[in-house]
Amino acid sequence: MDTSLSRGGPGLSRRTALSGALALGTGLLGAGLTACAGRGAGSTDGQAELGWIQPKTGRLASAYAPTFIGARLALQEINAAGGLLGTAIAVHEEDDEGSPATQATVAQRLLSARPDFVVGPTGSSQAVASVTALARGNAIQSAWGGADLLGDGARFPGHYQLVFNTSRQGRAAAKFLFETRGLRRIGLLTENSEFGKSMQESFTRTLREDYRTELAGVQVFEPNAPDMTPYLNQLARAGVEGLGMFSGQPQAAVLSLRAMANGGFAPVIVAHDLNYIDAYNEIPVELLRNFYGTAYRSLTYPRGGAPSGPAVEYAAKIRAEAGQLAFSAANSPYYDFLKLLATVVEQERTTDPERLRAAFDRVRGYPGVRAPISFTETDHCGIGDDAIAIATLLSARDAASAGGIFRELAS
Repeated sequence: MDTSLSRGGPGLSRRTALSGALALGTGLLGAGLTACAGRGAGSTDGQAELGWIQPKTGRLASAYAPTFIGARLALQEINAAGGLLGTAIAVHEEDDEGSPATQATVAQRLLSARPDFVVGPTGSSQAVASVTALARGNAIQSAWGGADLLGDGARFPGHYQLVFNTSRQGRAAAKFLFETRGLRRIGLLTENSEFGKSMQESFTRTLREDYRTELAGVQVFEPNAPDMTPYLNQLARAGVEGLGMFSGQPQAAVLSLRAMANGGFAPVIVAHDLNYIDAYNEIPVELLRNFYGTAYRSLTYPRGGAPSGPAVEYAAKIRAEAGQLAFSAANSPYYDFLKLLATVVEQERTTDPERLRAAFDRVRGYPGVRAPISFTETDHCGIGDDAIAIATLLSARDAASAGGIFRELAS
């Protein structure tokens, strides 16, 4: 049965919104499930506990800090509305140093603490290591990682991916370069990571299977590479006209554009969504005019238009907290995850992770602020192809972008 959740407006409590949803026949509660008093499997006093994996130290600490702003806002809103089943959520924080190598140790500490739910980590390599290590536990987790396997419900039944995965992102990028821009010599620049490998597979497969086209050039760099010049020079020599540029490291895009400007290489670029316009002040505007990025359709607006819908209010809250890094904060999955979690808990009347997993697997069309969210038992990537758009980078300087959160749709 196709079921969904309706989200109430800012003046409605979760209980009121859920009552309306149930009255309309769009609730999540399935046949055979009975309500119970909300005591999580990891709780001893009925208080739900949230595991929180964030780099507080290490080279990615400052870059990834904005990605947790939405989680903090959601947590504040949930607790202000009465918490989960009348009890505030307790938080157990762990510093993963932004490294895949620390995830086993972090997971061990979390498994000892037995949280009901886990937010983080950020980064595909970190996420895969964390989800793998936590799979033997019972918590429901949502990490920010785009690798396809993170949405495999059969392999990771407790993890829910609330970002567009690499298959969907690769298809959108390749389609834009080949169909919309009509380019044929297409190259790829990506990092040596779980995300980079997954993006390379998706991007290459789409061009080969949908357009019978092979990549003109491929360059793979280490995530901590200090200079992108050698990689861009190779792509320029290969005659690349359109470039898929994918990295989870924000500084990689800056270094790449700097190398292009110095070398006179100006392809049409489609990049990953972590692009901070203020970091590109030194880059010639002529190069930036052909720079595009994948984006959530709800965070875009048509040429000459303006943002609309529930995301406008969400963006205002994020911008007030995040300042210049609001774009990264707004794209994070953690706000939607925690708000969806609170809605499911309220409806199911339990914080037991096993019971909640069954309910999550029946979510269809939940109106997240970034995109509609749907899951099945085997597909835990909640973001569909229709929620992805290609947008311009330079529009982040427009007043309509609300500080860079919204982007103008590419034409």
